[in-house]
Amino acid sequence: MAATEPGPGGPQALRKGQLPTCGASDRDRRASAAMTAATGARIVRGAAWSAAESWGRHLFSFAIVVVLARQLDAEAFGLAALAMVAPVILGVLVINGIPEALVQRSELEPIHLDSAFWLLVSVGLTASLLIWLMAAPMSWALGEPRLAELVRWTGAIVFLQSIGSVPSAVLRRHLEFRLFALRTTIGTATGGMLGIGLALAGFGVWSLVFMQIARVSVESAILIGFGNWRPQLRFSLARCRDLSGFALPLVVQSLWNLINDELPKVILGLFIGTQAVGIFAFARRPLEFLTQCFLGPVISVTMPAVSRLQGEPGRINDFFRMATLISALIGFPIFFGFAAVAPKAVPLVFGAQWEVAVRPVQLLMFLGLFRILDSLSGLSLLALGHSRLLLKMNVLYTGFVLLVVPPATQLGVNAAVAGVVLCNLALLPIFFVLARRLAGIDAVAAMASFPRLTFSCLLMVAAIELFRQVAPAGAPVPLLLTAEIALGAVTFAASALLLLRAELRLAVGALRHLRG
Repeated sequence: MAATEPGPGGPQALRKGQLPTCGASDRDRRASAAMTAATGARIVRGAAWSAAESWGRHLFSFAIVVVLARQLDAEAFGLAALAMVAPVILGVLVINGIPEALVQRSELEPIHLDSAFWLLVSVGLTASLLIWLMAAPMSWALGEPRLAELVRWTGAIVFLQSIGSVPSAVLRRHLEFRLFALRTTIGTATGGMLGIGLALAGFGVWSLVFMQIARVSVESAILIGFGNWRPQLRFSLARCRDLSGFALPLVVQSLWNLINDELPKVILGLFIGTQAVGIFAFARRPLEFLTQCFLGPVISVTMPAVSRLQGEPGRINDFFRMATLISALIGFPIFFGFAAVAPKAVPLVFGAQWEVAVRPVQLLMFLGLFRILDSLSGLSLLALGHSRLLLKMNVLYTGFVLLVVPPATQLGVNAAVAGVVLCNLALLPIFFVLARRLAGIDAVAAMASFPRLTFSCLLMVAAIELFRQVAPAGAPVPLLLTAEIALGAVTFAASALLLLRAELRLAVGALRHLRG
C-alpha cells in the first residue's frame, strides 16, 4: 500500500466503524481494536481538555484586553510589545526543544526528566540575566528611552517559564490537559486582574508588563505544586545528550520561528514608530483568540497523536485529513465572519480609538485560514523528527519578510500587514510538497472541501454586506452588529447543509469513532 493511500483506519473504516484485519488472528484483532480505541479516547479527552484550556485562557484574555484597550492607547500597547520581544524570543530556549523531545521520545527514564529540568532552569536564569544586560542597547537601537526599564522587568519571565517547562511536557506526553485548564485559567485571571487594577490606577504600560509577569508566575507555581511530577536533585549530562539530537534543531527552528513572529514589530518600530507597533500587536489579538479557541484543541493534540502513529503512514494521513476537515469546518466561517463584522465589532468592543486597526484585523484573518494547513503540516513533520527541515522553512520565511515588509512600510501599516500575510501564503505550496514526500500526507486531497467552504463563506459575507447597505443608518450599533452576526451564521449554516453535508457527516462520524 502506498504511503499516501487511505489505510485501514481511513475514511471507509471511519464510516463503517471497522478496524483492520489484514489476516491477523482474532486475538491480534481484538488487541488492535483495544489499542485503537484507547488511543482515540485519549486523543479526544486531550482535545476536550485542551479546548477547555484554550477557551478559559482566551476568554479571560479577551475580556482583559477589552478593558485594557479602553484604558490604554496604541503607544502603550506598542511599548509593551517591543518590551516583550526579547523574552518571547529567548523564552523559546526553555519552552521548546527539550520539552518537545520529552514528549516525542518513545522510551523515557525518570532521570531524563530531572536532568532536563535543571538544565532548563539554568538556561532560563542565564537568559533572564542576558535580557537585563541587553535592555539599554535595545532601547538605544530602537530610539525609545522608555524601553530600557521595561525590558529589564520582562526578562524575569524566561526564568519563571523554565520552572514549569518539564512538568508541562510530562502532562502533554500523557495527553493529560486537565491541569492545563486549571493553570491557564487561574494564571490568566490573576495576571489580568492585576493588570486591570494597575491600568485603572494610572500605571499605563507597566500594567501590561506586570500582568505578564504575574501570569507566568502563577502558571509555573500551579504546575509544580499540583502536577504529578516533582524534580529530584540529580543530573545526567548523558541523558541531556540523549534529548539534544531532537531538541537542538528544534530549539533553533523554534527560535527562528519566534524571531519571525516578532520581526514585523521590530520593522514597524524602526520604520514607522511605536504607535504602528501597537496597532499591529492589537490586530493580532483577535486572530490569536480565534485561532486558539477554535483551532487550538486540534492543533495541540497533533504532535502527540502523530508521534503515537509513527510507522503507520496511512493512519497519519487519515488523521491529517480529518483534522484538516474539522479545523476548516470550524475555522473558515469564524475567520471570514469576523473579517466581515470587524468594522462594527472592533470600535464597539474595544473603543473608537481602535477604528484604525480594523483593516489590519481583517487582513490578519487570512492568516487563520493558512494556519489550518501549515500548523497541522508543520507539527506532523515535527512529530516524525523533521525539525531541521522546519528550520529551513523559517529561514526562508525570514528572507521573504525582509524583502517584502520594509518596502511596504512606506505605504503604511495596512500595506505592511498585507506583506506579512503574503509571506505566509508563499510557504504553503512548499509545505504541501514536503508533507507528501516525508510524511505521506496528501494535503491537496485534504483540501477537497475548501472551494465549497469558501463559496459558503462568501455567501455569508455577501449577506452581511447587503444587510449593511439596507439597514437604517440611525439604528443602535450593538443591534446592527447582532443582526449581522445572526444573518451571517444562518446564511453559512444553510449553505453548508446544502454543499457540505457529506463532510459534516464524516466529521461527526470520525469524532464518534475516536470516542470508541
